[in-house]
Amino acid sequence: MIASSSPDSYHQTRVVQSQIKSSNTHLQQMERKTHTFTVSEYQLDILEHLLSVESRTLPNVSLIEQQPEIKLSMRPLLLDFLMEVITILNLSRSTFPLTVNLIDRYCSTRIVKKQHYQLLGLTSLWISCKNLDPKFKIPTLNDLRKICVDSYNKELFIEMEKHILKSLEWNINSPTFDSFVDVFLNMLVSVNDANAFVVKKCFNKIKLSSYYLGELFQFYPNMHFEYSSSQIAILAIMSSISTLKLPINISTILEFYNTLLENQTRQLTIENYQNVFKAIRVLALPNSLQQKYCVNQNGNSTTNNNNNNNKSNTNNSNINQNLPPKTPKVSMPLTPGPSPEEKVSRKRHAGHIDPSMVVHHERKRSCIDLGVRI
Repeated sequence: MIASSSPDSYHQTRVVQSQIKSSNTHLQQMERKTHTFTVSEYQLDILEHLLSVESRTLPNVSLIEQQPEIKLSMRPLLLDFLMEVITILNLSRSTFPLTVNLIDRYCSTRIVKKQHYQLLGLTSLWISCKNLDPKFKIPTLNDLRKICVDSYNKELFIEMEKHILKSLEWNINSPTFDSFVDVFLNMLVSVNDANAFVVKKCFNKIKLSSYYLGELFQFYPNMHFEYSSSQIAILAIMSSISTLKLPINISTILEFYNTLLENQTRQLTIENYQNVFKAIRVLALPNSLQQKYCVNQNGNSTTNNNNNNNKSNTNNSNINQNLPPKTPKVSMPLTPGPSPEEKVSRKRHAGHIDPSMVVHHERKRSCIDLGVRI
């Protein structure tokens, strides 16, 4: 009788009802509007806090360049691997930039051996998951061990986690560029001028495009270390507006943001924007971003359209045939990998991988089954 009258007996029913309600687009829009209206009063305070935390969590590229074994040319390859793992595990968007920040800050304070570079990346990803993702999405130590095909045991991950936390003085959370994108776009809409009307109309397109460009900038050290996360967000927003060919004066947007960031960080110029916008046209897309955003070589989206499935499927098949694997255009040494005999031995030792980690992902074998060694 006690079990039948307990609320736990209706747990599954409540879960199903909450899922139905959460999938209601009208309810989502109402909640989003309520949240925006409530937070708008504190936008300046939020921005000031993010900028103050950002200034304390910046990596030092000059110290990273002094690493005896780790080179900046190796960095895009590690990030490409981590982005692929994040996509497979369906982690939050902020997990990737926070992982990159932890890697760069650790490399600014400690010497990293080449054979431990991948260990540093996966452990930083593990720490970021604990801070940003739901508990059920956080990979276990067994998952991390299988991802690197037993290159590192569980004890090494735990030791590396302790060393990262101690080296960074437990200061883990750092404002990521996507946080600044959200704040800046909301502040731009709240101005209620002609530009705000256009931004509000194309809000989701600008936001998604800015996220994409911000993640792309992470792979290029000459761009990532040149600007802070807040500046990357501004440049990504302005580049997105220009790419979408929206009737907005870029100079006005730049002046608006410089006014917000006055005395907080280095002021951006129109030359900074022009240089970044020109660079976007020639940047090579990492394999992981191509897979995540389904873009072709020209940077155009190839996502299927529900109203024209047959045509989209044909286009996607043609694009996949003509889409060679790409990595960022930097001089990277060949990645040392296991010999064929070592691969067979590791596969036998590692066993099978949890299917839930690789479901519905076409390139799952490239980093999990085969193991990418840095």
